Amino acid sequence: MKRSGSRPFVNALRTAFTENLGLKAIAFIAALVLVAYQRSQEDERTRTIPFSVDVQLPEAAKRRELMTAIPPSIRVTVQGSLGALDELSNSSNNVELDLRKGNIDRISFSPDNFRLPPGTRIKTIEPTGLDLEWQNIIEREVPIQTSVTGAVAEGHEVESTTVSPESVILVGPERLVNVTQSVRVAPFDLSGLASGRYERQLALDPPPDRTNYLDLTSASVQVTVRRRLVTANFPKVPVEVVGATNALVTPQHVDVTVRGAPEIVAALHVELVVPRVDVSDQDTSKHGSVALPVVVDLSRADAVIQPPTVKVTW
Repeated sequence: MKRSGSRPFVNALRTAFTENLGLKAIAFIAALVLVAYQRSQEDERTRTIPFSVDVQLPEAAKRRELMTAIPPSIRVTVQGSLGALDELSNSSNNVELDLRKGNIDRISFSPDNFRLPPGTRIKTIEPTGLDLEWQNIIEREVPIQTSVTGAVAEGHEVESTTVSPESVILVGPERLVNVTQSVRVAPFDLSGLASGRYERQLALDPPPDRTNYLDLTSASVQVTVRRRLVTANFPKVPVEVVGATNALVTPQHVDVTVRGAPEIVAALHVELVVPRVDVSDQDTSKHGSVALPVVVDLSRADAVIQPPTVKVTW
């Protein structure tokens, strides 16, 4: 009795496992896929990965300069499984920029620019693009400017400072070269120098950023030192006429400024400062007039006369 009662149960159980076996297999597979998908979704992560930037610039013959600073890396936020993100993080990631033509004004980044492992996708890119500025490379002659430091010997002064060559060719981006007004050399040290002419080869200051000098790194600077000069004024000194006794001078007086070494100027008296005009080569036998330069003869001193010329009448 017990055995006959259990048979229907066994049959029902067998039927439950064997009926519609194909549909049940499909449902089972679908359940497995759903579980796998849910687990993969739970395993999804996001991570920001830096991609280093490899830039290919124009060759020197194109004479083009990129003025825009390219960032060292592009930050890409990637979504994917933890394993895929770890693989990406441990890889050498880079993005290439081909700028060899030298005429690209704008670069826009898209997912196609970045190599990613399977199972990952890009969410954001920072920056999304770059605006590029280019300049032509030009050459321009720029004057060399000198400077001095230190003090010459007591009682002396700098008479002149010259530099050779007087200019240098500056090469670089047009905008930077055109705003450069001069180039300096290292200061000339005058400490303790007395009368004489001195020459030194001095280095040029470093060129402005992104520029360079063409075949020149230094210049020769020459400095002439002399005894310090002082001035003395002799106002309204009468003008003497040489070569005629009856000549009249207009104006009759001139102002004389004498410049020379202190001991020379200090020894001068007004009697030694004699302005004169010479009419010896003029025909004074008949009435006439002429404008002539006024001369003051001094030893080891210079004279400046105002006015420099006068009218002589005879």
